Amino acid sequence: MPEKKVYSLFNLTTSIQNVINTYCNKTIWIKAEIVRLNYYPKSGHCYPSLVEKKDGKVIAELRGNIWSGNFEMINAKFKSVLKEELKDNITVVVQGTVSYHPLHGLALNIVDIDPEYTLGELAREKAHTIAKLREAGIFNANKKTLLSSLPKTIAIISVETSKGYGDFIDIIQNNPLAYKYHFLLFPAILQGERAVSSISQQLERIKKHSEIFDAVAIIRGGGGEIGLSSFDNYLLAEKIATFPIPILTGIGHSANETVSELVSYESFITPTKIAEFLLQKFNDFAVPVIDAEQKIQNEVNRMFKKEKVNLKETARLFSSLTGSAMNNSRANLNQLATVLDNRSQGLINEQKNMLDQAKRSILANAKKTLNEAAINLSFTEEKIGMLSPLNILKRGFSITRQNGKVIRDSDEIQEDLLLETQLYKGNLFSRIEKIVKK
Repeated sequence: MPEKKVYSLFNLTTSIQNVINTYCNKTIWIKAEIVRLNYYPKSGHCYPSLVEKKDGKVIAELRGNIWSGNFEMINAKFKSVLKEELKDNITVVVQGTVSYHPLHGLALNIVDIDPEYTLGELAREKAHTIAKLREAGIFNANKKTLLSSLPKTIAIISVETSKGYGDFIDIIQNNPLAYKYHFLLFPAILQGERAVSSISQQLERIKKHSEIFDAVAIIRGGGGEIGLSSFDNYLLAEKIATFPIPILTGIGHSANETVSELVSYESFITPTKIAEFLLQKFNDFAVPVIDAEQKIQNEVNRMFKKEKVNLKETARLFSSLTGSAMNNSRANLNQLATVLDNRSQGLINEQKNMLDQAKRSILANAKKTLNEAAINLSFTEEKIGMLSPLNILKRGFSITRQNGKVIRDSDEIQEDLLLETQLYKGNLFSRIEKIVKK
């Protein structure tokens, strides 16, 4: 029996390396999705995790290498074309060669990335979403909803710490005319692959209490083409288009409107423009009311002035008709005119007092109604806060998701995908080692 020939692991991996380096050293272009960039600032190197998905499942995966010199060049090109740096969760076309190392394994050495392809992919997704919405007949649905002539109660979807949200609140709360608004923040992620599900969940929460709010404002502090790509997603655009109350969008300074902006009731280039729009609506409502009050007051004064002149003219005619025969009665007529004057003045004062009292009553009732609405809104906000997932997470519970979907049953788990566990502070990402069904 011939003796076994045993190779060392190093011999095997070295042989694989020689084969790959000999036959697979051609530079090629490859389409893939960067799920995690893995950039190390200290060295300047980058080791992106590249995948290809089909129907939401990963069907191929490979590690990439981008050495510091190439990364600087690629990143600068991306910022020039897309106004953003290279980041996680984007589809790219990369140029590189396949390599194998006995210790580090198989990798794709990337020397270039074409940002124009990524830009084209975003444009294609946007066009596809618009076509589906038009085909479904819902593209203009939200534009047909009715916006109150005085929109004062606003639901806001934003990141509490964002500059755009801060600017919006500052303009609303510090407006020079002291107009009062009621608003409630629904915090959401507004960038990346989780933005669609995060915004959609908050829209569903608002929808359950849509009778409370006059409008929804989606506020974001700007960004490049990639950062705004989630707003071209069909599922999110569909929710906005079919929402029962007006949605106002102010999500950035991009030259091209996203689909979410196109289907919203009205879009604004910045969050501050939404605030100015709401203030103008309040002013458009308030000014005619003030003008009407002034016109009523002026008309009453004019009428009483006219009647006073008529009374004096009547007294003068009586006096001139009687001549000398009426000399003895002149004093009586003057006295009568004085009495009439006093009565007319008293009537004027009485009407003025009635107007002042009516004005005070209207203001008091309006303040009472607004206070009651504020109390109800605060109570509703308290109830919403109690039901907030954050309060549940704070007590030690967690939420596990896979591919953006909340996992409630082990049968729903796909073993080849990452698990994301949301804690009260931070998220964990893990892979499945074993599933025990109970």
